[in-house]
Amino acid sequence: MRRRHLLAAIGGTAAVGTGTLYVRPWRSGNESAAPVTVETLDAPGSDAGTVTVPPADGPLVLEFFATTCSTCADQMAVLADAYRRADDSVPFLSVTSEPVGLSVSRADVREWWRTHDGGWPVGLDDGTALAQRYDATRVPTTLVLDEGIAWRHTGPFDVDALLAAIRAVTDG
Repeated sequence: MRRRHLLAAIGGTAAVGTGTLYVRPWRSGNESAAPVTVETLDAPGSDAGTVTVPPADGPLVLEFFATTCSTCADQMAVLADAYRRADDSVPFLSVTSEPVGLSVSRADVREWWRTHDGGWPVGLDDGTALAQRYDATRVPTTLVLDEGIAWRHTGPFDVDALLAAIRAVTDG
């Protein structure tokens, strides 16, 4: 009888632990790590340079994509719509963690960006430091940052979901 209770307790603990991970899967434990500097490319809506993530002052919409991802390509129209409709004080940044210089070139990323109507900064997650920090192991992964991760979604979403997440951080 005691063995059955022990197994039930272990199973219950595992179920509770799994539930916690399901409710808060986006907590990578790296939110308080040092900021990451991302190289940005000269592309439509983007200037060559660098940007720091997270920004020191205010929210940011951060999207991880890959040029080989058809869902990422499909989501560009949703992101572009959100970008046009969002509060101007909320910047957007899309980054690829692809091994630029090996499997894809900077020119390939710029061309993909142009083809899919990107109109905000696009950057390279060299060495995947940013993806590791935010546990972005799949693409597309979209985050709204504001003193931590305020919203996270992996896969396709509609524009209203992203705009609601942006409003939640801008309206306070």
